[in-house]
Amino acid sequence: MSKKNTKKLSLLRTILLTELLLSLLLVLLMPPKTAYASYVNTNLNTFVHDAPELQVGYPGQDMTFKVRVGYNNVNGLYNPKTEEIKNVIVRLSNDQNYLRQDEDPKEKKREKNPYDKEEEADLHDAWRDGQKAGIDRVYGGNLTYPIDSGNYPFEVNASIFTQEARFETLKAGEYREVIFHITVRADTKEGYYGIPVSFYYNVPPNNYPDYKGPMKVEFINVYVKAAGEVAKPSTLTNDKAFAVGEGQDTPAGTAPGVMEYGVNFRNTTEAPLYQVNIHINTALAEGTSVQQTAQSKASASTGFPFDINEANYDRIYETIRPNETVTAPYSMAIMKNAASGFYPLSYTVTYKLTPDAVTSYQESHISYVRISNPAMTDTSDKLGDFNANDREKARLILDSYRTEPEQVFAGQPFTLYMTVKNASSNIPASNILLSLESEKVENSSVFSSESGAGSFVINALKAGESKEVSIGLEAAPGVDPRSYVMTVNEKFDSPSFKNAEEKLTADIFVNQVARLSVSNFELMPETVEVGREANIMFGINNTGKVMLYNVQAIFEADSIKKTSSYIGNIKPGETGNVDTMLTAVAATKDDGTIPITIQYEDVNGNVSTVDQSCMLTVTEPVPDVPEEADTPGEGENRPNKLPFLLIAIALLTVGILTAVLLKRRRKKKQAPLEEDEEE
Repeated sequence: MSKKNTKKLSLLRTILLTELLLSLLLVLLMPPKTAYASYVNTNLNTFVHDAPELQVGYPGQDMTFKVRVGYNNVNGLYNPKTEEIKNVIVRLSNDQNYLRQDEDPKEKKREKNPYDKEEEADLHDAWRDGQKAGIDRVYGGNLTYPIDSGNYPFEVNASIFTQEARFETLKAGEYREVIFHITVRADTKEGYYGIPVSFYYNVPPNNYPDYKGPMKVEFINVYVKAAGEVAKPSTLTNDKAFAVGEGQDTPAGTAPGVMEYGVNFRNTTEAPLYQVNIHINTALAEGTSVQQTAQSKASASTGFPFDINEANYDRIYETIRPNETVTAPYSMAIMKNAASGFYPLSYTVTYKLTPDAVTSYQESHISYVRISNPAMTDTSDKLGDFNANDREKARLILDSYRTEPEQVFAGQPFTLYMTVKNASSNIPASNILLSLESEKVENSSVFSSESGAGSFVINALKAGESKEVSIGLEAAPGVDPRSYVMTVNEKFDSPSFKNAEEKLTADIFVNQVARLSVSNFELMPETVEVGREANIMFGINNTGKVMLYNVQAIFEADSIKKTSSYIGNIKPGETGNVDTMLTAVAATKDDGTIPITIQYEDVNGNVSTVDQSCMLTVTEPVPDVPEEADTPGEGENRPNKLPFLLIAIALLTVGILTAVLLKRRRKKKQAPLEEDEEE
């Protein structure tokens, strides 16, 4: 090889090696592919349009979803070329062609709508392919969202597809706003989503009231933004969205007069809270009483200490940011006969997790005020009745509590852990007796202790000290799923106060195990050939006390095509019916058992399954027996078998008749001979 060729070969190798290294470098530097949903091009939409501002939702939160509808006979694919359309209906589409499509949409022919023009149909297919081009990156071939595997960004419930807006007439150039109330799925990934919307209408002079005119499905956009988890109040851990009274002394006032004070409320969550309403209740907190600081006259009142002089005492805030503290101001006239003491005032706080949320959350708080009223103090020298609240005592609170397991189920044991804290700044407590008292339903306790005893003792608690105690409990099996109150009765000693008594409460949510049963299967026919279908019907009965969500039956076996039937939500005591077709694809090689998986979710979206089965025999198709064809040249010589068969039958019949006649003739001949012999 010449030196010139050697140099060329060396240069070529260098170039190839450089390209290879650059390719590897690009691969390493490229960011990983992330499954974000696609922004849909809505320029070809005729009737359904995006809201003026990009709509943003948050996983697990409610959302007001807005749509603009209208047409202008200029833009879009389906302009009806009329000055108006009638009987307009707008809904979120639940068409499975848009929500779930496992086949390749290019190979699936679109059903022809008689109202479409040929060129519009071609444009529609091109438009659909354009939408698919953006969405394929995420779902690997599905046109939009496989609704039952969680990629549809909205929660599918009983109301999402029943919401609609109707317009008797919609003129060209006229636009209306339609609002849907939805909840974004908690597992939705951040990104854009094209949402299918169904648009029904009639073109004059047609005037059908319901769905008999054209129907178009067009996509509009929504962006789901990950904003971290927004913790909802938990009845099990006693977590609340607001902390009350931080960094302030107990408000105090002297009667008679007006008491000006404020109560601090701090947002303890990691997300902003909206439409916050702080309401002071005009009664003392339930289960509490005034802690009097002096011996009161008989005429002194120990109820709500203020005169009610406002229509309501609501303090409303549009937004409270994370860790932000707001002070609810009050100006209250003290009642003339209010007793001196500490008053536990009750506040109810409601809030929403998003500005347009449908769901509101509520929690209760207690904050104390101190009232001094010399006019209601008994200063006589006589000994009055002993008042248990006229001496200093420790203040014991239930600092926190939890259960193990975290979810308590009816009829199952659990352990309740409680942290008792001495919230006093300088007063110790001793000989602390804690007794549990369960809420009752129909005169029966909801919670009972495993040992039969519901009391325990803490020897002492210094000022500011906390101790955790635990007890094994069991929830009654037949109770409804909701929160039940466990009351903790306290009895303890302080240096200057013996046998002080207080009550604490804890709310424990009791869950019910979902239960279901399946009615008899009806399968017609029970034996089918490959390529044919069998109809199966049965009922799914909710025999428990909790709702079964997103129930579906899945049929999967080697002899049939995998099929699923979506039933939806089934209330307690009700039945959901399954009625579907099973397509035979292969002959049965076993005993014909078809496994059936019944899948459902609980209120938190946790999936459970129940296995069932039915019997279906699939056989190979019976081949048609071909007629024997005459070979060329022999058709004229082949004997016809039918005449011979008829002749054979005729001869056999004649033979039988002849035998019968001969037998009768013999009997007639023998009869006279037998008579002569007898004579």
